[in-house]
Amino acid sequence: MYPQTACSCFDYLDGSVIRCSGQEGPIMVEQMKKSHFEIRELTLENANIVEIGPRAFKNLRIKKLVLDKNRIKALHKDAFRGLENVLQELSIAQNKLTEVPSETLAGLRALNVLSLKCNKIGNLTESVFQNLTSLIDVNLSCNEICEVSSDAFDGVRSSLQNLILDMNCMKEFPAGAVKNMESLIALHLKYNEIETIGGNQLTNLSSLSMLSLSSNNISSIHPMALQNTPNLRYVYLAENELYNFDVGTMAQFKQTQDYKINDRLKVLDLAFNKLSEITEETFAGLESLQHLNLESNNIKKITPGAFAGIPLLLLWLPNNCLSSITPTTFQGALFLRQLSLANNNIKNIEPLSFNHLANLHTVDLASNKIQSLQQGAIQGSDHLTVRLQENPMVCSQDGFHVMNGPQAINLTTEPNNICKTNWQEDSPEVCPKALSRPVPPPCCNRKPVTTTTAPTTTTTVATTTIAETTHEPTTTESTTTTTEATTTTKVPKRKVNMDRFWRLSHRPAAGSPFMRHKVSSALKPKYLITKRLECLKVCMKMEIQEEEEEETTTVKTSRRIPARVRERQRMLASMPPWLHRSSKNKNVEPEEEFSKDDETENVQVDQHAKH
Repeated sequence: MYPQTACSCFDYLDGSVIRCSGQEGPIMVEQMKKSHFEIRELTLENANIVEIGPRAFKNLRIKKLVLDKNRIKALHKDAFRGLENVLQELSIAQNKLTEVPSETLAGLRALNVLSLKCNKIGNLTESVFQNLTSLIDVNLSCNEICEVSSDAFDGVRSSLQNLILDMNCMKEFPAGAVKNMESLIALHLKYNEIETIGGNQLTNLSSLSMLSLSSNNISSIHPMALQNTPNLRYVYLAENELYNFDVGTMAQFKQTQDYKINDRLKVLDLAFNKLSEITEETFAGLESLQHLNLESNNIKKITPGAFAGIPLLLLWLPNNCLSSITPTTFQGALFLRQLSLANNNIKNIEPLSFNHLANLHTVDLASNKIQSLQQGAIQGSDHLTVRLQENPMVCSQDGFHVMNGPQAINLTTEPNNICKTNWQEDSPEVCPKALSRPVPPPCCNRKPVTTTTAPTTTTTVATTTIAETTHEPTTTESTTTTTEATTTTKVPKRKVNMDRFWRLSHRPAAGSPFMRHKVSSALKPKYLITKRLECLKVCMKMEIQEEEEEETTTVKTSRRIPARVRERQRMLASMPPWLHRSSKNKNVEPEEEFSKDDETENVQVDQHAKH
């Protein structure tokens, strides 16, 4: 990796990963367009790009392109020309698009994932995706879409698998738009204004597995809303206005016997609605339901056998209005493992209420009105844990007799009112609980872009450099940079390039005219060095140019050796000769000594001694 001021380059066997944030992004693209590049991911963020011109990525083979957090308002119809068979993922999130760029996207045959979230896209009144035969994931959340025509997704009806339309302003369910999407697996419609689900509005969605309709205004669901949705497993209806279910509403989630039981509904979220009673017919027939969330409703009564025949593992009932628990309350829920009854109005728990739940290991009874526990009130499995925080229990022998049994009551270090409140005072029962709904997440978490240049200047440069290659933008950029250097009062500190420092801290190579190591000598195994090292060359070239601009005040005709390198040369020249043996000529000097010894051995000293 070669860290830059705003760009970073990584080389992998399947292509380079280049991430840029700031004005240097478009300049980096212009440098790379001079040679053919294999790019796995290219990110250009916070570059103040306003428009993408024709053939903006000429000579580049990009698999994933991210253009988030800019100010893009328009894209030329030929903006991605040359990427038709290469580009697989495209993200233009947090920009200023007012419509889906259909002409620009048309023909991207390899595109799989498209994200246009956090723009200003309006109603989809016509087919917006054409000739996108490989598109499987579309994200249009956080826009201004209030209406979706029935033909909006005709071009991807047979291939689309994940459709995200969260945080828009739709008041009606887009039945015609999603009808007959046989490949659709997940449909996201959270945080809209949908009021009802009518009959036959979910038709022929044979692959649909997840349906998310949380945080709408849904008050009714037609008993025949779902038709031919055999694989639906996860349904999220939290934070709506549901008071009750008509007969057969939940029964439509029960699939025919032609499908395996494991393929039926497993998770149902009905939290933060207005349900008041759970009857035997409410969830009848859901023979594979495992997780049921009924948090923060107005439930006062659960009829005996309401959960019978349902293989529930987790049942969530906090913040409701239950006043007592009897052995028939959870009758038939034989597989139940976790049960939450926190913050209800429970005063009485009858004996053997949990005795038949052999798999139960956690019961939450915190924040209720329990004053005492009768003999056998809490008995179940051998490892049952019960939370009793915030209950006005009486500190007496009868109050904690359960401690003598094999079960243990979990009284953790959480704040509690056990034995601290006036248990004789009858506190009023509050129903419904005064709880606010969860705060919705921010639609677009855009961070402010800090730049040292005026928006008009950077916009002009970015718009020019992202278009097709010309020679004029380079001059404009250099002029702008000079002006910035003159007007800026304080130059920010540059980040230390440790890899470059490591190279210059060693003895310079003898064959390098600038006393620099070659790029091929970077810290990288030889078997990973491929032709894609051109990415690193571009990064190094931009770094050298940046250094020369900071060190010089006038235009230089030739490059000079850096001052710290010249200083090291002078230091090495002044070293005593015997210290040079630690250099690269270490193996040469011993060879010369051995050759001299050989010459002295050839001199016949004995002959002179005879004469």
